[in-house]
Amino acid sequence: MTAPGAGGDALAARTLVRWRVDAEAGGPPGRRSPDPARWAPIGFPPPWPDRPWIYGVMVASANGVVAWRRAGADDDPVRGILGDPDRPARHADRLLVRFLRCFGDVAVGARTIREQPGLLQTPQEPGEPARPELYRFRLEQGLSRQPRHVVYSLFGRLPVDHPVFTTPGIEAIVVTTEVGAAELARRGARLDPRRLVVEPLLEPGGLGRAHERLSTEHAVRYLDCEGGVTVLRALREAGVLDEVFLTRTDVVVDTGAHEGILTMLDLSGARLVAEGGVDADPGWVFQRWRLNERG
Repeated sequence: MTAPGAGGDALAARTLVRWRVDAEAGGPPGRRSPDPARWAPIGFPPPWPDRPWIYGVMVASANGVVAWRRAGADDDPVRGILGDPDRPARHADRLLVRFLRCFGDVAVGARTIREQPGLLQTPQEPGEPARPELYRFRLEQGLSRQPRHVVYSLFGRLPVDHPVFTTPGIEAIVVTTEVGAAELARRGARLDPRRLVVEPLLEPGGLGRAHERLSTEHAVRYLDCEGGVTVLRALREAGVLDEVFLTRTDVVVDTGAHEGILTMLDLSGARLVAEGGVDADPGWVFQRWRLNERG
């Protein structure tokens, strides 16, 4: 954790995303921050009466690539798109992602769980510097210390020994189908049946009903969905993806060097609410796109 004083202030200034706001947005992106020197305030509209407010968080290369089929365990698309882990913009993106996990609960798809065996979408991931201000921020809002993890899985092919399901203090809710629930039982998943939301997700309205149940049965009000792009596309097609926080890096991916290239979510019709950057590293662009409007 950065020590207080001029050195800490200088580091914070180098990793602070400064948002420039679209005049039509009607004001700043929000009013809340656990530490304004490190995180510009972010706020959200009220959740919908019958479902959570859902925001996607994603990163894309300069030429719009978001993922590809891994050639092996060390072939990580996210790390490839982010590039140098020590540059200020990379630190800023990491801090922003951790902050966005502090407004409610988090969500992730089955593929991401399978490909990242150590993933926990917590404000402070294992091995990272302590961030007590982020946990204090959550508790001040009446939230649990750790966000609940919502896992989307059509067929239940989840590694039941993943930290999402075994870490003390982490509550997992699986959104799946009847087929998926049966597969999870076959795999010996020790899930409380009350933590399963079973709906015909491939049928019209199924994904929407699942989120209504997350709201009514589990009091999920804000849902931070970090991936992957297949899940975000499904949420958008169902009309329940409300906005997207997008980090555009300056890395150009050689598309011929990878198989199964996935490109940016279609944001046509969305409104650019805010755009920003890091003064010390202007090659990256941070954007906030609004897909659904309240009122």
